Amino acid sequence: MKKLVIIPLMLLLAMTVTACDGDSPGTDLPDTEQPGNNGEDENSGNNNPENNSRMINIKVGDKTITAKMEDNVAARDFLSRLPLEVTLNDYASAEKIFYPSPALDISGAPRGFSNPQPGDITIYAPWGNIAIFYKNFSSNNSLIRIGHIEGSGIDALNVSGDVIVRFEQHAD
Repeated sequence: MKKLVIIPLMLLLAMTVTACDGDSPGTDLPDTEQPGNNGEDENSGNNNPENNSRMINIKVGDKTITAKMEDNVAARDFLSRLPLEVTLNDYASAEKIFYPSPALDISGAPRGFSNPQPGDITIYAPWGNIAIFYKNFSSNNSLIRIGHIEGSGIDALNVSGDVIVRFEQHAD
């Protein structure tokens, strides 16, 4: 008789533990690979109105550099906050970072940007910081690409220490 009572109790306990497991599938955002195409796509012509709305200026001292933002939820959230003046802090002698407040919406944004290059604008998902790479960096499954600085403009950020910048919508 005791076996008949113990077996159902053990099954109930096992189901309860399984149901409360924090590693249940579907609760984490997927780590999907982003193409490392340096911001170029089929519609990269600057005369496309949709692309122009994703262009920004980054003012660094007396220099103005141009960047093209990605078409994803995080980049659109960033664009909605412009103009924005921030201090970029040097990090790992490879990138300039800042922490937007509140954090950008990264829901559904593809992660896993491979081989960030100088000029890539990304979000490091675990910390929520924006990172602008001025040197090559290794792949990271937690990076979300939100844009890329065009041409040699990244040279303005390849300096030691902190830099004050102003992000603005690009004027047509």
